[in-house]
Amino acid sequence: MNHYQIVKEVINDWDPKHLLRYTSEDEDEPEISRIVLLLPTATSVEKLAVVIHEVFDKMFSVRKVHSINNCYPSALKIWNKINSSEFTNVKKRHNF
Repeated sequence: MNHYQIVKEVINDWDPKHLLRYTSEDEDEPEISRIVLLLPTATSVEKLAVVIHEVFDKMFSVRKVHSINNCYPSALKIWNKINSSEFTNVKKRHNF
Protein backbone atom coordinates (compact mmCIF):
# COMPACT_ATOMS: atom_id res chain seq x y z
CA MET A 1 0.00 0.00 0.00
CA ASN A 2 1.46 3.39 -0.92
CA HIS A 3 1.44 6.48 1.28
CA TYR A 4 -1.53 8.06 -0.51
CA GLN A 5 -3.64 4.93 0.00
CA ILE A 6 -2.68 4.74 3.67
CA VAL A 7 -3.52 8.39 4.34
CA LYS A 8 -6.76 8.13 2.36
CA GLU A 9 -7.87 5.03 4.27
CA VAL A 10 -7.20 6.59 7.67
CA ILE A 11 -8.68 10.02 6.86
CA ASN A 12 -11.78 8.47 5.28
CA ASP A 13 -12.22 6.23 8.31
CA TRP A 14 -11.95 9.30 10.57
CA ASP A 15 -14.18 11.44 8.30
CA PRO A 16 -13.18 14.70 10.00
CA LYS A 17 -15.74 16.80 8.13
CA HIS A 18 -18.52 14.22 8.64
CA LEU A 19 -19.47 14.44 4.98
CA LEU A 20 -18.61 11.02 3.55
CA ARG A 21 -22.04 9.60 4.21
CA TYR A 22 -23.42 12.36 1.94
CA THR A 23 -20.68 12.61 -0.69
CA SER A 24 -18.16 10.50 -2.56
CA GLU A 25 -15.13 9.00 -0.87
CA ASP A 26 -12.99 11.54 -2.77
CA GLU A 27 -14.39 14.42 -0.70
CA ASP A 28 -11.12 14.84 1.25
CA GLU A 29 -8.80 14.29 -1.74
CA PRO A 30 -7.25 17.80 -1.66
CA GLU A 31 -6.46 17.48 2.04
CA ILE A 32 -5.16 13.93 1.65
CA SER A 33 -2.87 15.01 -1.20
CA ARG A 34 -1.49 17.89 0.91
CA ILE A 35 -0.87 15.60 3.87
CA VAL A 36 0.97 13.12 1.63
CA LEU A 37 3.13 15.93 0.20
CA LEU A 38 4.03 17.05 3.72
CA LEU A 39 4.78 13.55 5.07
CA PRO A 40 8.56 14.01 4.70
CA THR A 41 8.40 16.95 7.14
CA ALA A 42 6.68 14.81 9.78
CA THR A 43 9.51 13.16 11.64
CA SER A 44 7.31 11.99 14.52
CA VAL A 45 3.68 11.19 15.27
CA GLU A 46 3.34 14.54 17.02
CA LYS A 47 4.63 16.42 13.98
CA LEU A 48 2.31 14.43 11.72
CA ALA A 49 -0.63 15.45 13.95
CA VAL A 50 0.46 19.08 13.49
CA VAL A 51 0.60 18.58 9.70
CA ILE A 52 -2.92 17.11 9.65
CA HIS A 53 -4.20 19.89 11.89
CA GLU A 54 -2.63 22.61 9.75
CA VAL A 55 -3.97 21.14 6.51
CA PHE A 56 -7.56 20.92 7.77
CA ASP A 57 -7.33 24.26 9.55
CA LYS A 58 -6.06 25.98 6.41
CA MET A 59 -8.70 24.39 4.23
CA PHE A 60 -11.67 24.88 6.59
CA SER A 61 -10.70 27.10 9.54
CA VAL A 62 -12.40 24.83 12.02
CA ARG A 63 -9.94 24.72 14.91
CA LYS A 64 -12.41 23.38 17.42
CA VAL A 65 -13.32 20.32 15.37
CA HIS A 66 -9.78 19.70 14.17
CA SER A 67 -7.68 20.41 17.23
CA ILE A 68 -4.33 18.68 17.34
CA ASN A 69 -5.79 16.34 19.97
CA ASN A 70 -8.43 15.23 17.46
CA CYS A 71 -5.75 14.73 14.80
CA TYR A 72 -3.40 12.65 16.93
CA PRO A 73 -5.23 9.27 16.66
CA SER A 74 -5.24 9.49 12.86
CA ALA A 75 -1.61 10.60 12.85
CA LEU A 76 -0.70 7.58 14.97
CA LYS A 77 -2.56 5.21 12.62
CA ILE A 78 -0.90 6.72 9.53
CA TRP A 79 2.54 6.64 11.20
CA ASN A 80 2.18 3.01 12.24
CA LYS A 81 0.84 1.84 8.86
CA ILE A 82 3.56 3.64 6.90
CA ASN A 83 6.35 2.41 9.15
CA SER A 84 5.09 -1.16 9.26
CA SER A 85 4.62 -1.28 5.45
CA GLU A 86 8.12 0.13 4.86
CA PHE A 87 9.60 -2.43 7.26
CA THR A 88 7.73 -5.20 5.43
CA ASN A 89 9.12 -3.98 2.10
CA VAL A 90 12.68 -4.01 3.49
CA LYS A 91 12.14 -7.54 4.80
CA LYS A 92 10.89 -8.69 1.38
CA ARG A 93 13.84 -7.11 -0.46
CA HIS A 94 16.34 -8.77 1.85
CA ASN A 95 14.48 -12.08 2.32
CA PHE A 96 14.21 -11.75 6.12
